[in-house]
Amino acid sequence: MVTSAQESGRTAPDAKTDTGPDDIPVAAPEPRARPSIRVGTVITVIAWVVAAGLALFALGRLVHLDDGLDWPYSAINAVTPLLYLPAYATLAVAFALRRNLLLILSVVLVAVHLFWAVPEVLPGGAEDAPQGSARLRIMSANLLYHNAHADRLGAQIRSANPDVLVLVELSPLTLSRVNASGALAGFPYREVHPDDGAFGAAIYSRFPLRDAAAPVVGRSMSLRATVEVDENRRFVMYAVHTISPTSGSFTNRWRTQLTALRHEAQHATLPVVMAGDFNATRDHRPLRKLVSAGVRDAHDVVGGGWEPTWNARSVLLPPVLRIDHVLASPAFAVTGFQVGRGFGSDHLPVIADLAMR
Repeated sequence: MVTSAQESGRTAPDAKTDTGPDDIPVAAPEPRARPSIRVGTVITVIAWVVAAGLALFALGRLVHLDDGLDWPYSAINAVTPLLYLPAYATLAVAFALRRNLLLILSVVLVAVHLFWAVPEVLPGGAEDAPQGSARLRIMSANLLYHNAHADRLGAQIRSANPDVLVLVELSPLTLSRVNASGALAGFPYREVHPDDGAFGAAIYSRFPLRDAAAPVVGRSMSLRATVEVDENRRFVMYAVHTISPTSGSFTNRWRTQLTALRHEAQHATLPVVMAGDFNATRDHRPLRKLVSAGVRDAHDVVGGGWEPTWNARSVLLPPVLRIDHVLASPAFAVTGFQVGRGFGSDHLPVIADLAMR
């Protein structure tokens, strides 16, 4: 069939449609420029900041800045086993993103961390008691001077049955509570110096105590007494409680107290045992210098592993620092070491078994 347009010899024009404003073609949006900083770069920068900070702390320890710097450097050193854990994360980042310099630094940090931390957890073995030696059990506990539940320690004292008991933070309150437990009745010899604050102390003994003294060192009392085990064996017992290095002035006093103990160990004419709250870990140079002056840490000799003693009152975290120690002269074999249970104090008690040659 032929249309009329074809009949007339004309070509029909294309059909036109109305064009509204919404039908006007719009140019496609240009693609957005990619961010100039990528995620990998951000992660690398963060890893470098962390690694550099840890490297500065490590360098400070290696050059003994803790001999002169005050708080908070001492507090930072205390948490060395935990402080350098981020180095393992920077190591993973460096390996994954192929950052060679960061990888080298992270490997060094991990190696340093292992060198410092592993000895704390290495297993060991108790020493044998020499034939004819006198066996002694030393127990030490920081009572926490306002601890109304200090009597709970009584059951542990009776169970441990120590020959010498050291109590620090001995206040009138804590003394009355432990006395009420009846656990102190079995000690015929005692030097008891309670204090209203945190620096009272006592030494309880089954053996005679002689030449007791309580000099003030670093504005805090330092109690000691000579223990007469038998006619041929005597040693000097120290009840230790240094101030906590939580400020600049406290850090200076703390360092003075640990230095005084080091001098006592170096110049002692009798074997010594030092027990109590040193407010120092093996990551503090003043304590390491004390241990190198002629005494041994009973925990380290036995290889007790990870046995922190503070803070036992924390609700959110378990104890993380081992600041309670028993240090003894080489005249003693260390036949055992253990950490006790909580009794309302922020410290756990410690017990060392010694054999005096």
